Amino acid sequence: VLGWDPDDTHTTNFWEELASVDGDGTGTGLDSGTFTAKKYLWIQSYTEYGSGAHISPQLQVGNGTIDTGANYAVKHNSNGSEYGWTGTSAMGYGYAGGADNKPVFTNTFIINNAGQEKLSINHAIEAETAGAGTAPTKIEDVGKWANTSDQINRVQWGNNTGNISSKSTMRVWGSD
Repeated sequence: VLGWDPDDTHTTNFWEELASVDGDGTGTGLDSGTFTAKKYLWIQSYTEYGSGAHISPQLQVGNGTIDTGANYAVKHNSNGSEYGWTGTSAMGYGYAGGADNKPVFTNTFIINNAGQEKLSINHAIEAETAGAGTAPTKIEDVGKWANTSDQINRVQWGNNTGNISSKSTMRVWGSD
């Protein structure tokens, strides 16, 4: 899987950390900045917003700058309810449809070949009411970035209103 070699002595990890960013309590998203492009990307994030904020983390990507245009398509599933968007401005969504003040944890994997559309799969969990009486929301989506000339070397969980909490964090790993 992903270039695994059974003869490898496993002295190095398949994944290399490319970016690490923490929320500062003032911005509306987590931006990796530019990193060295890799064939495979793994993005893990935890987003939490301040009081009264509307949490709607959306994954946007780019090469050098974030592509905010309608160059994405995504199929989104929240607890079994499926939605699809084409010509949208995000590759993935880490929310159940407009939750307020609910933390979200995401894992996203992307195939990042320069000459092909970039395909992603995202799994997320959104906290609901505290306590054992309410199950969290399960979120899954698949998406693509229609760019066929560049590799992704920058990612952002953002496009939100309200300030992201200093408890929020995002890590980006890659491998060739």
